[in-house]
Amino acid sequence: GAGKRGLSFNYVVWEHETGAELYIDRGDTAEENKAIFDSLYAHKGDVEKAFGGELEWERLDTKRASRVRKTVSLGGWKDPEEWSDAQAATVDAMIRLEKALKPYIQTLDIEPA
Repeated sequence: GAGKRGLSFNYVVWEHETGAELYIDRGDTAEENKAIFDSLYAHKGDVEKAFGGELEWERLDTKRASRVRKTVSLGGWKDPEEWSDAQAATVDAMIRLEKALKPYIQTLDIEPA
């Protein structure tokens, strides 16, 4: 978890890619999720600088949830020969993502997990 209810750090695995993400879905209203996303997005430059690269900022306006993600294109579940490299890169992305976002998540005025 990210220390706040409805915010979770997740690993994702697709056929040929993996990813590390912060998923925002407090289960209440889309408006609250979008406000949280917008609050984090206001610090996009600082977050990406701390992360060490660009992130995918997906507000998902037609959905209730939002997310911030880093996709790793080194292989997915259909690429067993790439699993070791993909896993290492995805774990590294998650560590950097959590470190970059955590200071801003902690300042959100929402109840803890």
